[in-house]
Amino acid sequence: MPVLTGARERELREVLHGIRDANYHRPGIRCLRLLSADPPTLDALIAEVTRLRARQRPSLPGAPGHVTAWTGPRGRVEQFSLLNASGRTDDFSRDHDLSCAGKRFHHGVRHPALAALIGSLPHLVNFRVNVLGPGAALAPHEEHSVVRSRTGAVGIRARFHLPLVTQPGATLLLDGDVHHLRAGTVYLVNHGCVHAAENGGTAERIHLVWDMLLTAEAAETMFGRGPAPAGFSRTRERAVPPGTTRVVTRWERIAPHVHESAARDIGFLSAQ
Repeated sequence: MPVLTGARERELREVLHGIRDANYHRPGIRCLRLLSADPPTLDALIAEVTRLRARQRPSLPGAPGHVTAWTGPRGRVEQFSLLNASGRTDDFSRDHDLSCAGKRFHHGVRHPALAALIGSLPHLVNFRVNVLGPGAALAPHEEHSVVRSRTGAVGIRARFHLPLVTQPGATLLLDGDVHHLRAGTVYLVNHGCVHAAENGGTAERIHLVWDMLLTAEAAETMFGRGPAPAGFSRTRERAVPPGTTRVVTRWERIAPHVHESAARDIGFLSAQ
């Protein structure tokens, strides 16, 4: 557990507040640029994901019964779940249970760069390889970054993207802002916003995607000013202006975990 000074704690709490506000579709934090992968690290991650996909089976988010089928996948959409109890990459059963316990990356010997990245990220809930084939998309939908822990505490489950392979036609929608996420950069993506993904390119879009409980340790790791995870450096400019905007009038949604009034005193979560 990091020891945070008063000023440092206030700064990290402002991040929590910004994510919370955008979760309720108010002005806040929708997307931040946080870390840049060193070229050798990015190359190693791409090579390992290529090997893993050749040996392991994905789940298909568009298939009936998949935990994310409600998001309306279109085209070839694949998911490899790398953090679970079974070691099967097509096992998505615990991807969204808000628990860090009993989950690990079972393929670290063959994939040391992936293992190093996963090991550097405290209090992960999941870690996935998400693939959109050419022309594939996820329809607009709304999840929730504000969550309630088992103890009743209200905090943030934050989502991060690291694009490995992409092209300008691959876009991400966040409450009307349309972004292109650059390869080799780790982004906070606020999944409490109405969001959608589309690969308008002619090649695959491959992202590493993970969710973390924002404990004090996790918040310091991702948003702090100390050393970055090995193989990465912190970005100087965090703001991510949208390329364009788009009006969305209909989207799928799930019931909120926490009413906005209960999220006023949001704080750091404990691992669970």
